[in-house]
Amino acid sequence: MSIQLSFIPRAMRESLSHTKFKLIFIATLVLMTATLIIIPVLTVSGNTLRVQLDIFKPLDYFLLIFISSLYAVFITLQLYAFKVARSTAPDIGKGAAGGVGAILAGVAGTAFCASCLAPLFGLLGIGLGGTLFVLQYRFYIVALVAILMLVAIYFTSKKITRVCKC
Repeated sequence: MSIQLSFIPRAMRESLSHTKFKLIFIATLVLMTATLIIIPVLTVSGNTLRVQLDIFKPLDYFLLIFISSLYAVFITLQLYAFKVARSTAPDIGKGAAGGVGAILAGVAGTAFCASCLAPLFGLLGIGLGGTLFVLQYRFYIVALVAILMLVAIYFTSKKITRVCKC
């Protein structure tokens, strides 16, 4: 059994052929990137933007842009799918679940940054043990987040290109 992926670039081209969706993609990319940088600046006392940018290593920047890009692609494709399909009530529930999943995946994407994760877990009431566990396995978690985002993009692309009626 082979998985055909040619409809993903086709769905991206179709959605990004409209200026409105290009702007949505760019805005989402910038907003997500800024959010993942600004969370630790606002939640860690004494942290500044300059310090935060100095803390990041090249791998952190790569992962930040990668997760933000996947998130922006998903959001753009999902909004385009809503426009094209003129969703009925059951379809809205499916898209909302995917959107919530993408938001959670985006938040989980902060796992690559220790100074992002500790205050976020503190706000969620997760203790030091949970934070240390996530930090120890952060690259696996980021890989899982990327896989979940790619699966969401896969199914949204199928919907846009009418490969299935998902």
